[in-house]
Amino acid sequence: MAVVGVGRMGALHAEKLAEIDSIDVVAVADAQVDVAERVAASIGADGYESLEALNKRDDVAAWLIATPTTTHPEIVEMALGAGRHVLCEKPLALDLAESERLGTLAAASGKVLQVGFWRRFAPPWVAARRAIVDGAIGRPLMLRLAQWDADPPPASFCDPLTSGGLAIDCGVHEFDLVGWMTGLGIETVTGRNLPLVDRSIGEVGDVDNLLAVLDLEGGAAATVDLSRNCRFGDDVRTEILGEDGAIFVDLLPVGRTRLADASGIRVLAGSETNDAFVEGIKAQAQAFGEVVRGAPIDVPGAADSTLAVAVGRAVQRSAAEGVPVTLTGLHSAG
Repeated sequence: MAVVGVGRMGALHAEKLAEIDSIDVVAVADAQVDVAERVAASIGADGYESLEALNKRDDVAAWLIATPTTTHPEIVEMALGAGRHVLCEKPLALDLAESERLGTLAAASGKVLQVGFWRRFAPPWVAARRAIVDGAIGRPLMLRLAQWDADPPPASFCDPLTSGGLAIDCGVHEFDLVGWMTGLGIETVTGRNLPLVDRSIGEVGDVDNLLAVLDLEGGAAATVDLSRNCRFGDDVRTEILGEDGAIFVDLLPVGRTRLADASGIRVLAGSETNDAFVEGIKAQAQAFGEVVRGAPIDVPGAADSTLAVAVGRAVQRSAAEGVPVTLTGLHSAG
């Protein structure tokens, strides 16, 4: 495998991939050759500045792409065209048609195109979904999903033309979880931008705090709140209220899932982890490798990224126009 793009996120991917016995990272590529060579040396791989040079290697079956979002489509297309399997950081593309096109291209090539929705693989969310599927809380009625980051990235990154903006850069994880955990389609979206904290983010056209309400099939609902400035740490929480109880997923201070019902509140076995994020990105890479080798595992793909970005766009439109936005046929493919 090769890792393309080794900034903060890509370097972490490279480090964790190197810990997986079933995956052999042989190459690293980055536009900054000194960065590529430093990360490559740390894991015993070769460093490249040029994707063209990397693409000439015939011992690389797959690329993990962790470059800036706007570069994803071009690099994904290059990889698929060269016969590589692809694990791409979220979102696959900011343009919905482009995302759908890449999904079609992957299907036609017979190659795996997986998108990095790591929470689907992290122990707390895996345990939560299993409990829902097993009927532990009955029919889901209400979800509350939060992603609060301690501090914002540079305003230049927050620019919606670069990252998609808060509703997409961060929100896609939560929007993806709604359908994946409940199996319910999203019918209507209402978004609201909250008071601006960091004015430099407002100057590039983004917000640093927002709230979204998603009306789901069958009358269920989900709320999603996102923040770039909670100060105390990067926090993620998911709560699901069902007919017969509730599920609580926490990331801080440690990852865990609690099941609450008439018998009390207890931590679900296998859900606890000191770092759910790291465990999630490792587990998604392991699943990717198994799918490449032919295992029948459901992994998030282009359709899931398209759906999540579409919801993010609807949130942005609703917040800007002050009206709910109706969606049709939006279901998780996972």
